[in-house]
Amino acid sequence: MATTYEIRDPIHRTIILDEAERLIVDHPWVQRLRHVRQLGFVHLVYPGAVHDRFQHSLGVMHLAGERFRKLVAAKPAGLAGYAADDLAYAYRLIRFAGLLHDVGHAPFSHTAEAFLPAVEVVAPPADWYRQGQRPADRQATHEDLGQAVIQALAASGALEESIARDVAAVLSAKVRRSRRLGELGPLVSILRALVSGEIDADRCDYLLRDSHFSGVTYGIYDLQRLVATETVVNGPNGPELGLDVHGVHALEGLLMARYHMFVQVYFHKTPPAFEYYLERAIEDGELAFDLRRGVADLVDLRDDTVIERLYAARAKGCPWSTRIIDREPAKLVLRERVGADQQENFLAQVLVSALKDAGCHVFTRRSRQIFTHLSTRLSTRLGDTSLMPGEDTHLLCERRVLGRTLVEPVQLHSDLLAGFNRPIDLQHTYVLRRDADKARAVMEKLDAWSTT
Repeated sequence: MATTYEIRDPIHRTIILDEAERLIVDHPWVQRLRHVRQLGFVHLVYPGAVHDRFQHSLGVMHLAGERFRKLVAAKPAGLAGYAADDLAYAYRLIRFAGLLHDVGHAPFSHTAEAFLPAVEVVAPPADWYRQGQRPADRQATHEDLGQAVIQALAASGALEESIARDVAAVLSAKVRRSRRLGELGPLVSILRALVSGEIDADRCDYLLRDSHFSGVTYGIYDLQRLVATETVVNGPNGPELGLDVHGVHALEGLLMARYHMFVQVYFHKTPPAFEYYLERAIEDGELAFDLRRGVADLVDLRDDTVIERLYAARAKGCPWSTRIIDREPAKLVLRERVGADQQENFLAQVLVSALKDAGCHVFTRRSRQIFTHLSTRLSTRLGDTSLMPGEDTHLLCERRVLGRTLVEPVQLHSDLLAGFNRPIDLQHTYVLRRDADKARAVMEKLDAWSTT
């Protein structure tokens, strides 16, 4: 009997690992995620939000695997014809993909993305990519670093190269599949949808986990119902991940949970100012943040090493590091939706200009999120329920009428989806705390001017 290991988890209760998975979990590249917080500076507002990307990665691995296993057990027509060995291989890949999907994150998550090196520094070898798909001539992203770490795991012998490349292929369509994965055909799109899609294991885990550790209920939705109504449907290009029509309300619950978490937690007014402080500390040379060697530098870059450097910079009197360590929030003077009417934009420009003229240090931070890429544009032709041409993101649902099975876009059964066409796109304008009195005087003058 194969040896297994149990991990207790506050969200999914028990997570089971086998020996091959434990080898990867114990690797320094993955253990490093214990020291990268999931929510960056959000803990300054919600003190419990100090959980890390290691916990989240284990949760995504578990959830993606369990959902795939339930799909297989239900024996939908779309999975008929696949050999047991092929399904076992797909299960192995989806677990590894879930575990490694965030392995390339730098400290403080998305804040650090502005300081990543050129993608040529971190991209795996050209033979990992489909012809013409190797990224070049741009700045690297955490996804690029993740691909580099997966390749490094193969080079170290922790993963077989063919498996490593297939895991990378599940995470990115640009990566070349092995022959074995290529033979699985449409099954690959189902694996991708489980890790990165409209109802993927990533967001399904982080909403519940972030809500739990932040001490809020905004991210709660009915995961059990969503999973119970998940199925494989016959899409225009073959079998794909979809929902039974009775799961549409569970999907709406997921969307609402995501919306409320972004508005109340992720886009809270306080963290963006500290992200600005960190960027300025790096730009002004108060602390070293170097990824010029790519993956070789990444292993030593963790939240704790950055914080240690911030403390050292504070001891030298460095202003931006001092503001972070002393937890000095900036003062919010304006919060607006990008794309507001011209009058609001004009008043915002007047305010910023007046604050600068008064000698205030003014800065802005933009927070933008699209909640769903599902189109709400359907064909208007009589009897045609297809998506409009050119729409490449969809989610299908299945319903039965008088013994007939109908497959339709989920939008036909959700009025709520129409409300998510518009992304939340906020811009926060701040002044440093030292400038609060000057800013208050400026705003009082502008209030008097605007009412005359």
